[in-house]
Amino acid sequence: EAEGKSVMGALNFDPAPDAQTLYKAMKGLGTDEQAIIDVLTKRSNMQRQQIARSFKGQFGKDLIESLKSELSGNFERLIVALMYSPFKYDAKELHDAMKGVGTSEDVIIEILASRTKAQIKEIIKAYKEEYGSDLEEDIKSETSGYFEQILVCLLQ
Repeated sequence: EAEGKSVMGALNFDPAPDAQTLYKAMKGLGTDEQAIIDVLTKRSNMQRQQIARSFKGQFGKDLIESLKSELSGNFERLIVALMYSPFKYDAKELHDAMKGVGTSEDVIIEILASRTKAQIKEIIKAYKEEYGSDLEEDIKSETSGYFEQILVCLLQ
């Protein structure tokens, strides 16, 4: 199995029916969580991105925002996480770790210490695209001392 691929996805894939299934699962009163699970856990990340584009094209709505409004708790966090590309998800987690009062150092360490240089470059790019700020500068403003120096080295 290739690194980073936990779901192989469907063969002969067409995102339109999946987008329709998700739309129906969230339409009206209540949410069909099982339908959401059945679609999103059986598709690769690339296929989930295609479903999101198809959903937007067919219904004029952002799939992630729709999921956030219909789901809650850990189930929402997990399903929304499935919808991000790996680099965007890491960028989101880093951003969330540094926003608000205090910094979640464990999240920053886990991501930066376990990714390759090539992956970190993609995370830096995704962070800039998503949040319009520089990851290194944000880390410098949220950390200090040797900890800051090591994190900055990991970003290089």
